[in-house]
Amino acid sequence: MPETYKDVQVAVVGMGRSNQALCRYLLGEGALITCFDRKTVEELGDVYEEFSNRGVKWSLGPGYLDKLPGFEFIFLTPGMIKHQPQVIEAKKRGAEISTEIDLFLKRCKAVVGGITGSAGKTTTCMLAKLMLEQSMPGTPVFLGGNIGPVLIEKVDEIPEDARVVLELSSFQLHLCTRSPQYSLLLNIRPNHLDIHKDFDEYVEAKKNIFRFQSERDLAILNYDEMETRAAAAGCPGRAGFFSLNRYPEMTPGPARMPLAWLDGDDLMYDAGGGSEACVIACTQDFVIPGRHNVSNALGAIVLAMQMGANPQGIRKAIREFRGIEHRIEFVRETGGVRFYNDSIATSPDRTIALVDSLRGPLVLILGGSDKGLCFDELAGKIVARQCKTVLIGQCAGKIRQSIEKAWSEAGMSGKPQIAEARGLEEAVRTAFNMAGPGDSVALSPACASYDMFSSFEERGRLFKQIVKAL
Repeated sequence: MPETYKDVQVAVVGMGRSNQALCRYLLGEGALITCFDRKTVEELGDVYEEFSNRGVKWSLGPGYLDKLPGFEFIFLTPGMIKHQPQVIEAKKRGAEISTEIDLFLKRCKAVVGGITGSAGKTTTCMLAKLMLEQSMPGTPVFLGGNIGPVLIEKVDEIPEDARVVLELSSFQLHLCTRSPQYSLLLNIRPNHLDIHKDFDEYVEAKKNIFRFQSERDLAILNYDEMETRAAAAGCPGRAGFFSLNRYPEMTPGPARMPLAWLDGDDLMYDAGGGSEACVIACTQDFVIPGRHNVSNALGAIVLAMQMGANPQGIRKAIREFRGIEHRIEFVRETGGVRFYNDSIATSPDRTIALVDSLRGPLVLILGGSDKGLCFDELAGKIVARQCKTVLIGQCAGKIRQSIEKAWSEAGMSGKPQIAEARGLEEAVRTAFNMAGPGDSVALSPACASYDMFSSFEERGRLFKQIVKAL
């Protein structure tokens, strides 16, 4: 990666939000940019006009990647399939293929904490940011990556004494050749197998969050999950752990291994190196439900404490945190039925977290576009809890098969209560009719939204509109 892109020919592939910001930044540096996108001029609209007026060249529509192998410096959009023939050919010719996040990590002068995982990233990032803000009121704290503003446009203005919290997806990490000074790996479960070549590639992408750390840097790992616990062997720097238990082998080592764990109702922290363990918060401080959110908070505690937070600020942050839209978000109660919007649940493990968090009888609205994931574990949870289900979208039949199989394997009599709906409004009304006073209805699809919606946010907001109109 050159020190400057002034007068350098650069290919920027995919003109989504992050690469638009990247283009503005590189143009400000004097780069000579060609933008590649499968969309047409008409589909790009204002984006095409803005960047054309700034001298950008274009390769659009069918065959838009054909000229890509001719470029030495290439920036790919995060969600793009990376093993397309033209990308492979460019790599063979010696092209440097990178991303906006990799450039940000190279140029950011401030301390960076990166957070990744198959589930819980956004909640944990928001918690960590709030913990730092409450603990360090005079210090600028920036949030970016997969959420918030695209920080590449601000990277040269972020002061050295600032703190940066980045939510990093497997897509963003896949091509990274740098890691944040502090990294937090929450969990690794099958996801995004429609974009990644296989699960192994997905796992290796996640591990880039710590793979390029120095020996002084810190990787914080979830001790409760075998995949993340085992990742410690590949950490070039220090490793720390968090857990919903305290295992005997979790002892602070000579490299000042920091730890956080749950002891009864107390969230404990030990900085390592002979320091005293202290109570940071307790479970009664949480407004948001679910044991998984306690686990997320434990990871955020280690990250925030290592980046300069204090116990008082952390406890205040936990008490004030009200959760995030579309994440087990309470919508309303009507007719004695409580409705929850969990549209962020785009994979089965997220829906399992909801099932584990909500008590009492439950009606689930499931289904959406297929990411190549298996629903058998979720189906087992649904049968064990005897949840009623309403199925929509492309995966409705696949989910039904898994539930019926789990029902049969459990030796249950009769048939599981499954309904199918043609759209979200019909699904909500059907679920309401299946529920009774004291029950909960949750949109927690376990699938992506793209068969029926442009995003999980659009899906969740429509759900809330329908529920409020009941």
